[in-house]
Amino acid sequence: MRYCLPFLLGLLSFQSLSADWQSLLNQRPAGSQVALIVKPLGQGHLSIEHNADLLLPPASTQKLFTALAAELTLGDDFRFDTRLEGRGQRVSGAWQGDLRLVFSGAPDLSRAQLVEMLQALKGQGIGKISGDLILDGSAFGGYERGPGWPWDNLGVCYSAPASSLTLAHNCVAASLSVQKPGEAARFYVPPFQPVQVSSEVEVVSPSQQQQSLCQLELQRGPQNHYQLSGCVTDEREVWPLNFAVNDTSAYIIDVLKDELKRNGIHLGGQIKRQDGANGHWLPLAVVHSKALPKLLEHMLRASDNLYADNFAKTLGRAPGQPGSFALGVRAVKKALAEHLGLSLQPATLVDGSGLSRDNLVSARELAGALQYLASHPQLAVYQGLPVAGVSGTLKFRHSLTRPPLKGNIKAKSGTLNGASNLAGFFTGASGERYLFVLMSASLSLGDDSEAAKDTMTRYERALLEGLYQAG
Repeated sequence: MRYCLPFLLGLLSFQSLSADWQSLLNQRPAGSQVALIVKPLGQGHLSIEHNADLLLPPASTQKLFTALAAELTLGDDFRFDTRLEGRGQRVSGAWQGDLRLVFSGAPDLSRAQLVEMLQALKGQGIGKISGDLILDGSAFGGYERGPGWPWDNLGVCYSAPASSLTLAHNCVAASLSVQKPGEAARFYVPPFQPVQVSSEVEVVSPSQQQQSLCQLELQRGPQNHYQLSGCVTDEREVWPLNFAVNDTSAYIIDVLKDELKRNGIHLGGQIKRQDGANGHWLPLAVVHSKALPKLLEHMLRASDNLYADNFAKTLGRAPGQPGSFALGVRAVKKALAEHLGLSLQPATLVDGSGLSRDNLVSARELAGALQYLASHPQLAVYQGLPVAGVSGTLKFRHSLTRPPLKGNIKAKSGTLNGASNLAGFFTGASGERYLFVLMSASLSLGDDSEAAKDTMTRYERALLEGLYQAG
């Protein structure tokens, strides 16, 4: 399917474009839906509402809701804690009893921090544990993948499981080294990563790939076993791969086995998952996540799904009630209703990240969040938004990499198959500030995906440059 985009930019001036918005909006890619809101934040005269109440997939613009709810509910001093505790007593360089690691869903918990806690144990003179090492993940309950997450993307890191047992982003970096067409690609995963991968990937030329329509395929198995098959082209020497951890408990157990051995700590029992184990537990060590503003900055600029979903589940937690996707969504809606007067009705939210295809939101609802941010620019959410051509997901967005848009638009992007969104702020040619929401859905790549992407890029650029000139 080919799109037809008239040569608007070559035939019409920006002034004539801004005089007829409906004409410009009609140049959207064939079959697509577009919603647009533009509102002045001061004395500006430009005000547009087009399909403002149409429910469309928000993709990662939904992170605006989650981030706002997190900052307004948890506060800037909030940090996730991961605790090492003991049930028993220390006797002559050994811990007589069990230890447990209590996980909170800290999205930035690193392997180095696990080692830090083990070294703190050694610092207390404990080199042997007579009992078990228990992993407590009772902070979250329910599914680790959200409703409506595409099954064929669950093996990649932007779909990493949103689990209380989160370590190193629940993601493993690997690569395929490419030889000549007809030969097998060579797979590499760092030896310290406790995953097993079998690879039967063939190297083909681009023309062979186009003819056979073969592609790289990933099958996920138990205990973090993966099977790679299909093909890659010889267009690059190395294809980077990022695997989402499939079994979070097994992954952390294997990491701990390795680190206990490396740090000279003998475990007499087993490492096992047991949530909410009874007993009198004594604090032995603790590590903290970065403070909330830093976490939100990363979440928004990198559009990190794991961070967003772990924040949502954290908001849904209560004493005796583990956080879940459903409870997190309810908490997000409640926070926005109380603080912003934003009801999010009839929007549908099922996760915190916007990754689910089940989410539906209107441009008007996103504009409500932006209106609040415009009045509270001191918030970490506002400060953390990417800037066009400068930072985060907007640094290399093709429609925004040249003046007058570069450095001028501060916004959250959102992209899914068939959807491409922006929600944020810009300064018009007059110097007046505006908020805007641009949502495009039902976008088809058709048979010529590169031409279709180029069409969408040119359309988005023309529209936003027209907004700039008119504003």
